[in-house]
Amino acid sequence: MKLYLEFEPCNECRDIIKELAANQTSADIEESRKFLRHITYGHSDVVQAIVKEFPKQEKSRQFDWFR
Repeated sequence: MKLYLEFEPCNECRDIIKELAANQTSADIEESRKFLRHITYGHSDVVQAIVKEFPKQEKSRQFDWFR
């Protein structure tokens, strides 16, 4: 899955992006995880923008015990 983000990256983001661009190994998965964790915990504005773009799921009005 590819995710295109438009935001102002901090210095740590830039460092991680440089590492990801330079390395083409199996360690990319771990670097991707590191980057996503950093964005999740360090850039709440990015997370809020992503959540806003996802379609809202309607809650079922029928309770489990009625089925």
